[in-house]
Amino acid sequence: MSKRGNGEGTIYYSEKLNKWIGQFTAGRKDNGKLNRKSVYGNSRKEVKEKIIKTLAEIQNKTFIEKNNITLIDLMNNIIDEQFEANVISQSTYRRKTLTAKIIETLPISKMEIQNIKAIDINSSLALIKNYSNSVISKIYGLISATLDKAVLNNIISSNIFNVKGAVVKPKSIKVDKKVEALTIEEQKLFLNELKKDYKYKEVFYIAIYTGMRVGEILSLTKNDIDIQNKIIKISKTLSKDKNDKVILGKSTKTYAGMREIPFLDVLIPIFNKLISQTNNFLFFENNTFISPSTINSQFKRICKNANIKVIITDLKRKDKNNEIKIIHLRLSNVNTHMLRHTYATRCIESGMSAVVLQKLLGHKDIETTLNTYTSVFNKFKDDELLKFQNYMITLNN
Repeated sequence: MSKRGNGEGTIYYSEKLNKWIGQFTAGRKDNGKLNRKSVYGNSRKEVKEKIIKTLAEIQNKTFIEKNNITLIDLMNNIIDEQFEANVISQSTYRRKTLTAKIIETLPISKMEIQNIKAIDINSSLALIKNYSNSVISKIYGLISATLDKAVLNNIISSNIFNVKGAVVKPKSIKVDKKVEALTIEEQKLFLNELKKDYKYKEVFYIAIYTGMRVGEILSLTKNDIDIQNKIIKISKTLSKDKNDKVILGKSTKTYAGMREIPFLDVLIPIFNKLISQTNNFLFFENNTFISPSTINSQFKRICKNANIKVIITDLKRKDKNNEIKIIHLRLSNVNTHMLRHTYATRCIESGMSAVVLQKLLGHKDIETTLNTYTSVFNKFKDDELLKFQNYMITLNN
């Protein structure tokens, strides 16, 4: 039998649900219809308290309607919405989609957002320690951004990520890859090998003498090269669209990547040759951009021929008689990003400050430069301390 309290609606016990149920009306919806609500509890008192609390939340406009949307569904909706609104580029859409695919493997992804607690988030984040710190940061940030959107959409009242200490961002257990550059001797071997008639050799000259990213080099136009003042204007880079196709990005990798950098006299004849071409882009084949992966493959080939960082890999293959044979392959364990590191290393060896190097490389902040090249800077720490020591001795004499 139901009972009605003063302003509390109807409260009754359901034998089928083995629960107390409270039904009440809280004003009207935007369409004019009555705003009917139901709450459940283990006692009449509990239900009554829930009704009072709900009415107060509605009055204060803090009440959250029941919503069954899951974390991954809202996340994908947000990413698609941003792309359709042209808020994010195709490359950013692709990156966020790949990050969302990782999140989709976590237990938290299929949970309804309204049911997610800090313990659920932390237990899921504990499963991504095998990824790099960069990937972990992307996962952490995308989940937090999704919950921010859930707050804006009135799905939840607050984002647990904003509560200090509630969510623990894990650290990667992967060993950070050491920044590897060509040694001075390897650089000499490489430049000597480049004297031969290799395709795309101009890309490698520009990379090793400017520290530009390969994607930045491959997107250069004639207007980007100021021969008279020996300046390169960097304002864009190659990227990939949502279908993994190489395209011209609207900007550089970061805002700081938009920069002007000087180039040495050795590059003047190379740029003059490239500018003399009919196409406005310096590197363009069959009306399309050259893929950075194509450049990377050629770089490996050149370094192998120059005997730079060569390794021997054994592969098993079956011959005509279906017998297993071991094939010894000579491969060069290099990638084109090493040319950027080589440039930076030579700059540090010459005594260039981290602040200047940061601007030349287009790093967002000085910490990136210092953290990336810590080992290189440390290598010259003792020499600098010795200079200081000798200077102090001369002052005391």
